[in-house]
Amino acid sequence: MAFDPLLRRSPKSSRSKSSQSKFWRSKLSVAVGAIALLSAAVALVAPSSVSRADQFNAYRVFTDSGPVSQEDKDRRRASRDALRDRFISQYRMDVPFVSEAAVAGLQQAIMQYERIVASGGWQRVPGNTTLRPGDASSEIAIIRKHLIIEGDLPPGSRMGSRFDDEFRDGLARFQIRNGLRVSGFVDRRTLKALNVTAPERLRQLKTNVPRIKKHMRINRASRYVLVNVPAYTAQAVEKSRLVFDSPVIVGKPSRASPQLTARIIEVNFFPTWSVPDSIARKDLIPAIQKNPSYFDEQQFHVMRSWGSAPIDPATVDWTSPKAVSYKFRQAPGPQNALGLVRINMPNKHSVYMHDTPLKRLFNQSLRAFSSGCVRVEKIYELSAWLLGPQGWSQAKVEAQIASGKRKNVKLRHSVPVHFVYITAFANSSGVAQFRPDIYGRDATQGGLDDRRDALVVSESRAVTP
Repeated sequence: MAFDPLLRRSPKSSRSKSSQSKFWRSKLSVAVGAIALLSAAVALVAPSSVSRADQFNAYRVFTDSGPVSQEDKDRRRASRDALRDRFISQYRMDVPFVSEAAVAGLQQAIMQYERIVASGGWQRVPGNTTLRPGDASSEIAIIRKHLIIEGDLPPGSRMGSRFDDEFRDGLARFQIRNGLRVSGFVDRRTLKALNVTAPERLRQLKTNVPRIKKHMRINRASRYVLVNVPAYTAQAVEKSRLVFDSPVIVGKPSRASPQLTARIIEVNFFPTWSVPDSIARKDLIPAIQKNPSYFDEQQFHVMRSWGSAPIDPATVDWTSPKAVSYKFRQAPGPQNALGLVRINMPNKHSVYMHDTPLKRLFNQSLRAFSSGCVRVEKIYELSAWLLGPQGWSQAKVEAQIASGKRKNVKLRHSVPVHFVYITAFANSSGVAQFRPDIYGRDATQGGLDDRRDALVVSESRAVTP
């Protein structure tokens, strides 16, 4: 008979082991119960769409004090918007980017920055720490002095190392002047802009004076549209006066919006989009390979050549090298990459201005997302202004959109359009404003530096012109 150590234990030893086993089973039962209660509590407060894998991060967003709900995020966004709206009107570009008034404002700013450079400029902010209201640090004292030097805080402002309301307001002014999101705290982008030296800012101002003067002849036209690409802004100018402006989205650095001069000849309501071969090759075909339903969802048609009848996409081998030889056209409608309005402006670059279904991207401070074309937020206003001499109002434009019918309206008199690249400018009061050198055309700055959230990354990767 084989040796069994259990048979050799005394009754006392067996009773001891049995007691220990009951003790640990009791402890395990308590622990399991606690976990179950915690899971139930999370399930009660978490959004219904949260999966079991996300139970302990129900909102997928955290701060030092725990998860942030959508309501918290909305409240913070509203607070940032209110802060921005308090100051934004002071910094609006109230003259055309290309004008005598713009040159005069820029020269006034140059004199200010020459004095700043002669006085030693400002100190660099060390480290990369995020600074928020209520914080106290030596970095805040350094930034406060910088804000006073550039005029974002008044000369009599108290010096100190605490992030108080006065410091927050000065920071908001700085962020607006530099084309940054008004965040209400010192974030990574703001710190990078603060650490651009005074001599570099002076060079940036001086670099843009000849750029403006080079384009001055455009003011010979009684009416024109101007897009300042790095400022993400379009202007409608009439008799050398700024009529209105609009935020725009421009080409990403790898597909830069070109500097050009063209003429707007037509406004297209409910346009189709004939996909350029380069976009089909780089974007559309890879999107179809990843998600075959994308083709139908976005209402594309595939043809063997322009002018031929559409074919069944199911008959196409999308993994074949021959797939790039097909032509693609997107049907009109709200899903169309051009949106509901296209501004027809023939040019050798095959770019144009248009609406977009991805309107949330206009909320971003850095808006280099397109493949070279310019998306206009106030496209209805622009269309009404272009067609105004022909009796169109904005109400008529909106009625045409509401009809859902395609319509191409030719302009009786074409209107010039210019895409320019001006990274430093000043309004009529001479307050200097700077924008990131997104295409690396200024000697003093790097290119686009932008970490985006998931929504921005998703929408910026959509197949668009």
